Amino acid sequence: MKTSSRKNLEGELGKLAEAFPLAKGSMTATHSPCTRKNCKLCAEGKGHAKLIFTYRDEGKLKGLYVRPEHEKLVRLAIENGRMVERFLAANGRSLVLALRGEADAE
Repeated sequence: MKTSSRKNLEGELGKLAEAFPLAKGSMTATHSPCTRKNCKLCAEGKGHAKLIFTYRDEGKLKGLYVRPEHEKLVRLAIENGRMVERFLAANGRSLVLALRGEADAE
């Protein structure tokens, strides 16, 4: 790998070191009924808003309730996780091109 490629990689790794928290998954806002009798929202068919973090565990889709006060942190973690995935994809491509001697041909 050329020195300039290595320096670019080191700069990107610096960004990764600051990427915390990390999560792989997505978050969805949904509505569902509650268990209280005579709930006005549920009687109107609106239900209650809630956030669900969805992720895969050993190939199975799973979900967790996210408290409203944790929404911003979970969204940040998801975005950081996506940034890491983009980094890995781009650097995998760069590695193969560099190994083939085609890095300058881009």
